[in-house]
Formats: sequence, C-alpha cells, structure tokens
Amino acid sequence: MLSQVKLTILSENRVTDPNLIAEQGFSIFIETPNGNILFDTGQTRAFLHNAQQLNIDLSSIDKIMLSHGHYDHTGGLPFFLQEVKAAKIICHPALTNKKYRVYPEGRKDIGVPWEKKEVESYGAKFIYKTRAYEVLSDVWISGEIPRNTPYEQIDETYQQRVSESYIHDEIHDDMSLIIKTEKGLIVLLGCGHAGPINSIKHAMRLTKTKHIYAVIGGMHLHHAPDEKIEKIMHNLELLNPEYLVPLHCTGFNMINRMFNLFKERVKLLNVGDSFEIE
Repeated sequence: MLSQVKLTILSENRVTDPNLIAEQGFSIFIETPNGNILFDTGQTRAFLHNAQQLNIDLSSIDKIMLSHGHYDHTGGLPFFLQEVKAAKIICHPALTNKKYRVYPEGRKDIGVPWEKKEVESYGAKFIYKTRAYEVLSDVWISGEIPRNTPYEQIDETYQQRVSESYIHDEIHDDMSLIIKTEKGLIVLLGCGHAGPINSIKHAMRLTKTKHIYAVIGGMHLHHAPDEKIEKIMHNLELLNPEYLVPLHCTGFNMINRMFNLFKERVKLLNVGDSFEIE
C-alpha cells in the first residue's frame, strides 16, 4: 500500500488560474514512490502547456493509460509523443474502434482523432488489456468493468461502426485506475461510462479492500435523469468514500447533490489543482 501519492489535474473543463488552459477534456498526472503515470491526455496539447506552467516534468513517465476511446481523453496523445517522448500506451483493444454519438442534427464522430499507425510512427507502443493489470506497484487498471447495476446503462445514442453497420456501443473499453493507499482506495474515473458504482465495487473486489478513500474524475451524469442520480447517490452514501472529487462530465445536478449530502468531503478542483496523500 502506498503511503504517498499525488494527483495533479492537467486537463479539465474548469480553470481559475489565468496562466492555465481549460478544455472539454481530461488528464491527470499521477506521482507515486514507485513511479509516475499519465491518465488520459485531454483533447488537445493543452495538458502539455499546463504541465509546463506547473513545472511538471512529463518526461518522468514512460506509461500512459487511456481510459476509453473518446476524443476528449485521447486527443493529446500525438502531441505528447512528438513533443515529450515515446511511451507505452496501456488501453483496451477496442480503444480505436470507430465511435459515434447520435444527436438530433445527426451522427458525430467522437472516437480517437488519430490513426494507430500515425501514433506508432511517433513512438507509441500499445499494450492491450481487458483484465485488471498492475501498472505500477499498488496501481492497477481495472480491465473491463462488470455492469451489475440496472441503473447504470449506456444510452442508445452511443454507437460504433462495425463493417458498414452502426450498432449500440456499450463502451466496454471504459476502464478506471485504482490506487491502493494506506488510507484506502483511490478510484480514478475518466468518464465513468461503466457507472461510478460499478467501477467502485469492481475496484473493491479486485483489491479485496472495503474502504474507499477517494473517488476522483468524471461520472458522465450531466444529462442523467433524476431517478438515476438518486440511485447513484444512495449507493455512494452506502459506500461512504472519505472524499469525492467530481470532474469533467459529472454534471452540475450531480455535483449539487453531492455537496448537499457529503458537504466538505466534496472537493471541487480545477486545472492545476492537486489531490495528495502524504
């Protein structure tokens, strides 16, 4: 179990420091005594700018984990490879599937904004995982997250293209990062498409740990109906994490409910902020 860990937000929808850049994206730099890792790369090269402003040396990492294959989590990868260094890319094999979302005005491409051969030419070495995998000592990627709750389902607007057909995308490539610390588990969600409750319970089963220290990241509830939010809130209360750090796509309604229930245990962080165990 780790006695020290520091997570710094490099890409996020909110910012207060005028020297930093916000975007519809997500990226977190994770520092541990056993090594460092990057979790997602945001939408553009904004995370590189922010790291430079924060005096974070991204060349200290050689592994990048991509939570799932959407543009706002993977778009910055080519910039990292070209401007920082080659790296191992740990992800699900379905990451580069052609992914779409259906809106009233039509179907929009929301998948990775690069081709695999392109980023491989920049030094990416893909390591595909569908099951839990220890990236660093006491740091795991979740692998595919079992969908056990009836209320955390992927809506029908998400699609992927298979041959010439568009089918419902269950986003099985959605994976979380799990950090085992002396204070309990830190569960890091990219968008949490598999559902925050499914993700947390999977992390607990995987590590045989009952106590959740912090849940950090996106929970993809910005357009969720009240009934779904209420069920997730009820189960979060039962799981009783010490801290909640809602980011990215969590949504105002869900964040408001969190504040009302968990009060000071909710930390509203922005680009450049850190969450740390010392």
